[in-house]
Amino acid sequence: MCGPASGLVFDLVSKSAFSFKCQACSACCYNKAIRVAPYEALRLSRSIGLTTTEFYRQCTEPGRTTLRNKPDGSCLFLTAGGCGVYFNRPLVCRLFPLGQIIGPGGKEKYGRWPLHPDCLGLLGEEETVESYLHSQGTQLYFRFDGLYAGLQKQIFRAGSRTGTQMKGNGQGDRKPSPPAKEDRFFHWMDIDATVESYCRRRGIRKPGGLEILAALYLEAIRAWLAALPPAKNGRRWEPRKTGNARP
Repeated sequence: MCGPASGLVFDLVSKSAFSFKCQACSACCYNKAIRVAPYEALRLSRSIGLTTTEFYRQCTEPGRTTLRNKPDGSCLFLTAGGCGVYFNRPLVCRLFPLGQIIGPGGKEKYGRWPLHPDCLGLLGEEETVESYLHSQGTQLYFRFDGLYAGLQKQIFRAGSRTGTQMKGNGQGDRKPSPPAKEDRFFHWMDIDATVESYCRRRGIRKPGGLEILAALYLEAIRAWLAALPPAKNGRRWEPRKTGNARP
């Protein structure tokens, strides 16, 4: 999602007048660092016939959270006919040209990113921010993004406290693995590896539906957090309950 940026004023709310009509000119598909959350990676991986493990290996930069660009700076999924994964495009692409921040108390504010000089998109005030976001299919993305963000904070806190991480082939295990040298907290993001391990150890079949798969992934992470050893003060680690951060 888009966060604070120099020169961007977050002066819109959900009921503010706003509309944008994309003309599929692809001007916004160059020289961008598109970060993908686990649910976005799941949707994208399935759209190109990969597992999330293969997707992170083939389609992201070394940090594994940002999509690779082609040598000319274009998005990896940009084709001659436009976006090749449009139905499963990431949340930031669905929000464009809006940026969003979450203020105190969960209050959402929005700002308009400046358009590329060659962009043919039409800005207007024929809708509202809320109706525009709904038309772009952001609901599930917001829901899972909020849930992941809450658990991510818990994982970072738990990893910092215990010096452990969840490895891609062992998430949901009762014994955390030692941290890898690079990208200590990456493996928790791999939905397929996490769910496969979780299902195998519990003798259940891995689900096929994306939303069910994502929900089981969250369950696996919570199970891993709950299985962490007690803190030094003797208190057991208790993961906080996380709900939808956004409607």
